[in-house]
Amino acid sequence: MAKSDPKLLTQAEYARSRKERGLPGGSREAVRKAVEEGRISAFGPDKLIDRELADAQWERNTRARLSPEAAAGAVRPAPEAGGQDLVDQAGSTPAAPAPAPAAPAPAGAETGYSAARARREIAEAEQAEIDLRKAKGELVAWQDVARGGFEVGRELRDTMESAVNALAAELAAVGSAEQCAEILRRHNRAVCDVLVKSWREKIGPAPVEGLAA
Repeated sequence: MAKSDPKLLTQAEYARSRKERGLPGGSREAVRKAVEEGRISAFGPDKLIDRELADAQWERNTRARLSPEAAAGAVRPAPEAGGQDLVDQAGSTPAAPAPAPAAPAPAGAETGYSAARARREIAEAEQAEIDLRKAKGELVAWQDVARGGFEVGRELRDTMESAVNALAAELAAVGSAEQCAEILRRHNRAVCDVLVKSWREKIGPAPVEGLAA
């Protein structure tokens, strides 16, 4: 894999990067040993390193290994009969059992540079699609919709309340059901116009052309 890829570092560069960030393994020898033991991945004949991938592997694989003290405790012979009673009576705390070794990764798990890069590219593509839909007005924040819906409902309520007296006077002045129906249709249409206008101003246009016509 060519060094022309800006994401790849030589082992010396990666060691210097860890040292500058205050991380363990900030020497060329420590990095070389981690590569040889398979704790971090290296690519190509020059054994180049992807910093983000190696950081994650270093933390995961180094944490999973037993410390020298725990390993020594795991193979410590059991005390002779009666010896443990004497230690307990003296008030000392028995050594804690060594932690179980980490379970091996599944055989088919992809931990290489190509898999990590593919996941990163997929995430970037998904984020770009979301940004594009926002720019086109196809996506809006739910907080804006909730706030706009509340304001639309309040304006609709105020419009209907303010029209009660005028509507009542019009209905009282007519003497047939047909005339009452015509007045109510005109009133309902006016309320719907207020609703559509308020929705467009506070939330946005209807997603389907002609829906609000």
